[in-house]
Amino acid sequence: MKRWGLILCLSAVPVWAQEGPEESLRPKARIVEAETPDVEVPAEEALPGGVKAEALPKGMRDELRVDDTEYAVCLAALDRMGVTYTEVDPIIPDDDADCGILRPLEVTEIAPGVAVTPPAVIRCETAEAMALWVHDFVLPAAERLEERGALTEVRNGSGYICRRRNNVADGKLSEHAFGNAVDVMGFTFENGPPIPVEPREAQGSMAEAFQDAVRASACMEFTTVLGPGSNASHDDHLHLDVIRRTRGWRLCEQGGATSD
Repeated sequence: MKRWGLILCLSAVPVWAQEGPEESLRPKARIVEAETPDVEVPAEEALPGGVKAEALPKGMRDELRVDDTEYAVCLAALDRMGVTYTEVDPIIPDDDADCGILRPLEVTEIAPGVAVTPPAVIRCETAEAMALWVHDFVLPAAERLEERGALTEVRNGSGYICRRRNNVADGKLSEHAFGNAVDVMGFTFENGPPIPVEPREAQGSMAEAFQDAVRASACMEFTTVLGPGSNASHDDHLHLDVIRRTRGWRLCEQGGATSD
C-alpha cells in the first residue's frame, strides 16, 4: 500500500512541476536541432536522374531523406501559387557526404511576375516557405509603396552552397548546404528605386517600414530569420531557413549576435 500511495502522490504532481525545462529560455540555449526522423530511404525510382538510394553517402541519407507523397504535395502547392521552377539533377558532392540536395528545384519566379534573380536552387520545402511568405506578406506590404509600383524581383544572394555557418573553415554546416536556406538581398519594383536589405535603424522611412515588415513576417513561414543587427555577416541580407528544431522552436532575430 505504501508503494501505491507513493505512486499516486507522484502522479498527482503537475507535469510542469515534474519536468523542468531541458534548457534555458534564453534564445541561444534553445537553438537545438531536432533529431533526424526515422523514415524509410526512398526507392531507386523515387529519385530523379536514376540515382540509387543505396549509392548515396550515409551522411546525406541521414540529413536529406525524401518522401514521395510529401514531395508531390509540395510541388502541387508551388503550382497553385504560380511558382516557376525546374526540377534539376540531384546535387551529390564527391568531396562532402553531408552537403547536397536529392531533389533540388531551381526557382526562377516565386510568384507570377516576381522573379528570383539569380535563380535559387533549394529544396521544395524551402521554396514553399518562400512562396507563402511572398504571397501572404511581401506582396501586400509592397502594395503600400504606391510610388514604386508592383514588386518585380526578389534579389537572391544564395540558395544551395556547400559551406559552414558564416563561411568559417570549420564548425556546423550552414542550412545552405542542405538547400534549406535562401538569402534575400533586396527587392526590385516596377517604377521606383529598389529596396536593398541594409541597416536602417531609426530612419523613419517607408523603406525601413517595408524591410521591418517583411523581416518580421518571414518568421511565420521560416524557422530562422536573421538580418541586419544579428551580426556583421548578415548586415546586407535576410537569411531565411527551414531548419527543424526541438519543440518547433523558431529563431526570429531583430538584432543580437548569432549564426546561420
